[in-house]
Amino acid sequence: MAASSSAERVRVVPSARYSPSARGGARRAWGAAGCAPDGVGERVRQLEQAVVSHAVIDQACGVLMALSRCSPDQAWKLLVRVSQNTNTKARVVAEAIVAHAQGEQLPGLVRRCLKKELERQAVSPAPADRAEQP
Repeated sequence: MAASSSAERVRVVPSARYSPSARGGARRAWGAAGCAPDGVGERVRQLEQAVVSHAVIDQACGVLMALSRCSPDQAWKLLVRVSQNTNTKARVVAEAIVAHAQGEQLPGLVRRCLKKELERQAVSPAPADRAEQP
């Protein structure tokens, strides 16, 4: 059989389900109705908040690493302990620590708990330090 010319080729038409215009139309319809199917809008809001929280927590861990000369894992554990001991969300504690690094005062309860945890951490050396001691 001879090679077919471009005029003889079958043209594939994408289904409306997958076409960009159909997807855009659905987005416009969701926007007009003020909601998305199955709580998609709420899920998007939660994911956006998680991204922001993650960035603040990473910044706070950096501040704690500089303050206490600890590893990233130790800084995360320190942040979690302060959060649990003050019954405050980790994101809120992280925001306070980042604000403190920029010159603001730490809330009293967070300050006392962080000081206590830093003193406790300084008393017990890291496992690598113990191995080096005679």
